[in-house]
Amino acid sequence: KPHFGDKSMGLCEWKDSYSVQVPSMDVQHKKLFSLVDQLYDAMRASKTDEVMKTVLPSLLSYTKTHFAAEEKMLKDAGYPGLAEQQDYHRQFTAKIEATIEKYNVNKIAPSVTLTTFLKDWLTSHIQVKDKQYGTFLAQRKPVGAGK
Repeated sequence: KPHFGDKSMGLCEWKDSYSVQVPSMDVQHKKLFSLVDQLYDAMRASKTDEVMKTVLPSLLSYTKTHFAAEEKMLKDAGYPGLAEQQDYHRQFTAKIEATIEKYNVNKIAPSVTLTTFLKDWLTSHIQVKDKQYGTFLAQRKPVGAGK
């Protein structure tokens, strides 16, 4: 059983193998990992007020910013999987919004399973769906390249 005081490893660790070969997206993905980690640490420390007033809203806000940037990049590139990406992105933000809503309405605090869900979703989404656009973008001719 892990010792909860142990800070040697966060819940959500970035690995170079998660890179989608688009530096700006990798930077944003690293930030998402960091925010999920902050959420996990705050929840583990039973800082419910901090989680609900600061950490979760920050995660939601940054997630929306990232998804908008990613979707614009994919739209501009003519990425065929854009609609599917948008659906996945909506599912992720809806989960966070529902958690905030449950707390605001019924004072139901999220459990640590939320952070596990977010981490698992983020990890698999980046490794499967986002890497697909990385490959697509790498194979495209640069804009303005010869005809």
